[in-house]
Amino acid sequence: MGKAYFMFLVLLSVEGVFGAEADPPKTIELAEGDSVKLETCVTKIQRDDEMEWKFGPHVIATIKANNALLYDTDDALFKDKLHLDDQTGDLTIRNTRTKLSGLYEVKIVNITHKIHKIFSVTVLDAIPKKVSVTEGDSAVLKHDIADIEIYDVIMWMFEDGETSIAQINKKTSKTPSYDETDDRFKDRLNLDQTGSLTITNAKSTDAGLYKLEVTGQNKAAKYRKFRVTVSEPGLSTGVIVAICVGVAALFLLVVGIWCRKRSQQDEDKGNGVQDPLKGQQ
Repeated sequence: MGKAYFMFLVLLSVEGVFGAEADPPKTIELAEGDSVKLETCVTKIQRDDEMEWKFGPHVIATIKANNALLYDTDDALFKDKLHLDDQTGDLTIRNTRTKLSGLYEVKIVNITHKIHKIFSVTVLDAIPKKVSVTEGDSAVLKHDIADIEIYDVIMWMFEDGETSIAQINKKTSKTPSYDETDDRFKDRLNLDQTGSLTITNAKSTDAGLYKLEVTGQNKAAKYRKFRVTVSEPGLSTGVIVAICVGVAALFLLVVGIWCRKRSQQDEDKGNGVQDPLKGQQ
């Protein structure tokens, strides 16, 4: 009797734990192209733990008997984007896209406990920052990433988003390096320690999309985009608008004077006043 009652209490306790609801969803917002780390808050996955990550109805990662596996959807949403920490179960999604927005759910269970967490992830469309410059001037691409650390790698890419034109690997050197094989930017790039890039003596061939990537140890990569336009030397748009406004104002002034003079002449005729010039003829 005592043994049966003890087993009943054990089963009741386990059922109560397994029936626990998930924590309230954690909301995460990030820009398209950035990486995000979904943390389980577990120090170490045990051998008898079974872990499962889901994106909506899709299983995207599992750990069973310390064997970590990654999966993808039928339309390859997560191709080369997932990293699973087999020690903690943390899931990192790299180079995110807006279509990866949604609910992510993780469950870790064994005979005695269950962990259930939900993450509501929103990936915002990364609109490139616009930078306009006149030929011959300098274009300054200044980013807003505040937490760049001493050993981070800062890399700038142009157009194809894959070939580095300038970078600093602070772990190995504080001196920036540039792509010497690309004659378009020869001796015209300046990458400072903050990661901002200056293009001197801008040319029409410099127009296009620039991408910044900042990576570091034990943290998600961050990305920024800049759309550079290069205009020919000449009057700026502001000056042209000012000239047009001035011409229009002068035209209105002349028309106003003419209308006032004409009105005065008509009024004089109505009062019988003769034009003095006509009286002399």
